[in-house]
Amino acid sequence: MTAPTPLHGALLELGLEDLIPLPEALGDQDVRASVGGQPTINQIAAALVELLHLGRVSVWAGRWPAEPHRVSSADAERLLSDPGCYSFSNEAKGLERIYFANVENIA
Repeated sequence: MTAPTPLHGALLELGLEDLIPLPEALGDQDVRASVGGQPTINQIAAALVELLHLGRVSVWAGRWPAEPHRVSSADAERLLSDPGCYSFSNEAKGLERIYFANVENIA
């Protein structure tokens, strides 16, 4: 990443609130405004992977309502790049909900 984009900024701001489920990022008003409309999963995934590589976000997984656990960087990149993780319907299949957080929120 050469320079932060408005999308990076919106995701970092959103991630300061709490652990954010990936599907929630798709509908966030500030995230939408940062790309001038409805962001694609690929846009959000690419931005989150860049932020992960920079050490700006961490990724968590867990079944609702259990407490989620932090995942390794390798697993985090795989999960962030999986379009299925951006839907709440995955949970009906018994899969974990995937979250991200701004690391400044976790410190």
